[in-house]
Order: sequence, then structure tokens, then C-alpha cells
Amino acid sequence: MVTVPSVLLAAIILFPLAVVLLPAAAVFDVARARPRLPTARVFAFGYSYLAWELIAITVAAVMWIVSGFGLLLRTRWFQETHRQVQVAWARSNLRNLDRFLRMRLEVVGGSRLGPGPVLVLSRHASMIDTLIPIQLADDVGLGCRYVLKDELLWDPALDLIGHRFPNYFVDRSGGNTQEAIRAVGELAAGTLPSESFIIFPEGSRFTEAKRDRAIERLRVSSPDAAERAEKLTATMPPRTGGPIEALSRRPAGTDVVIVAHTGFEGLAGPKDLWRIAPFGHPIRYELWRIPSEEIPEGRDELVAWLYDRWAEVDTWVRDNAEPQR
Repeated sequence: MVTVPSVLLAAIILFPLAVVLLPAAAVFDVARARPRLPTARVFAFGYSYLAWELIAITVAAVMWIVSGFGLLLRTRWFQETHRQVQVAWARSNLRNLDRFLRMRLEVVGGSRLGPGPVLVLSRHASMIDTLIPIQLADDVGLGCRYVLKDELLWDPALDLIGHRFPNYFVDRSGGNTQEAIRAVGELAAGTLPSESFIIFPEGSRFTEAKRDRAIERLRVSSPDAAERAEKLTATMPPRTGGPIEALSRRPAGTDVVIVAHTGFEGLAGPKDLWRIAPFGHPIRYELWRIPSEEIPEGRDELVAWLYDRWAEVDTWVRDNAEPQR
């Protein structure tokens, strides 16, 4: 009732104005001695993103009607069809990030994501990095089931499509924590051989202030974890609720893939995108696959294992990070 009409209204107003806004943005950039035209580039990407929101909303509406006004949405065929819509949406937005903002991906070990089932533990540094695992998984023939923050439901494409196949949107305010942990475990337990289960253990984008607050909380709840967390300088301490539940309940024989990346640092929202655009450095990704038999089973052992893996991610980020602009 809020987000879909907002997108439709934005499209009605903004698309006719494109003939004025895009040239004006370019003139604004030139007047400010920014010859790489960051404002015009961000506007162009914004228009492409808005167009794909309209496509996703339209497809979701058509699929709802075709499914018998929602009666068959939970059947396998409709779920897989919605997955393909999600893949097309993500791939198109990533292509447009490259086309308009020169965001180039350099991926090492992408093939390690397959075969499934796999549980993916990915670093989180920007709203953009939630799109990339969809493409990486599709490259090796895997679907995705995601754990994402519920703030992303303000995007109607993610809201409509994301609720029509197995995903879970976490309330990060802290309410219903145990219920959320159980839901994450159930989602992980249902991962199929043709799927990847993707979760972001940090739960939030890294900043030094956020990291310090997280460590302060750990000093109260888990002094040993706080001591480990203090050694992390480029990543947030991993949370141990949902990730440990997912590791504990993943299907037997499920390997784990660790995803590290750098290049998104300092990119929290549209203002930062305008500051950075176009990207002057590649976005570097590296994936490691850990066989199921090498992963411990007890909770305490899993927590220690997760912190050890995140120390490796932290070191990789420090070694590969580009200087921020």
C-alpha cells in the first residue's frame, strides 16, 4: 500500500523529466569541475533501477493472477519462476552498475560455490553486495535462499518476489530474537541440492563506531568473543545466533563457502555512491570452500570456528583493500 504506489508515482513523475534532469545533472557536474560526471551517472543508474522495479512489480502482479490469484504461488514451478525473475533483476542491476558507474567485478574462486547444497557466509559492506551472490550462485547453476534484513522490504521488488520462495527477513531491532534464530535454522535445514543458503554473519555494514559498539556489548555477554573481536579491524564481529543455528542445522554433507570482498568500503547509501562514482577500482571477491567434514559440531566449537574464519576474512580485506576516496 505504500511502496508500490510510491514507485508508480515516481515513475510517472520522473521518467518524463529525464530529458531535463539527465542533461542538467551533466551540466551540474561540469560546473563543479567533475568531468567524470558522477551526478549524471548516478541519475542514469537510478532510472535503470526504477525501470526494473516497475518490471518486477508488473511481473509479480501477472504471476499472482496466473497462479489463481495466489493459490498456487507456493508450488515448485511458481517458486522457480520467481527465482528466475530475481536472477534477471539482480543481473540487470549489476550490468547497469557496470554500464553507468563502471563497477567491475574481479572474482577468484567463483566456481567453488558449486555444486550444492552449500551454506554461504558472506562479508557485508554495502547494500550492493547483497545482489552479487545471486549472480555467483546462478553462474554455477544454484538457486538462492537468503537471510536478509527487513529494511530491504522497502524495496517492493525484493518484498514481492522475495516472499514467494524460501527467504527470511530478519528484524534487526532485536525483537523476537529466538523466533528469528529458529526461522533461520529451519530455512537452512531445508536447503536443497540445487540451492545455496546465504547469510551475512556480521549483520550490519562495517564502520569503526559500529565495531566498537559491538565489542562493548560482547564484553558483557561474552568476554571471550570480545577478546577475539578486538583483533578484527576491517570487519564486524560475526553474530552467533542465526549463523550458528544455520551451521548446526544445515543438511548432512553440506559444505560451507566463505565469501570475502573489498571495494565497497564507505558505500552505505546514495550519497556515498555519488561521492565514489564512477568506481576507480575493481570490486574484488574471493571464495573459499570448506568441506563439511572439517566443520565442528558443538556450539562452542562452531563459535570458535566462525571467529577463526572471520579473522581470515578480516586479514584478506586488509591485504586487498583499495584506498578510500
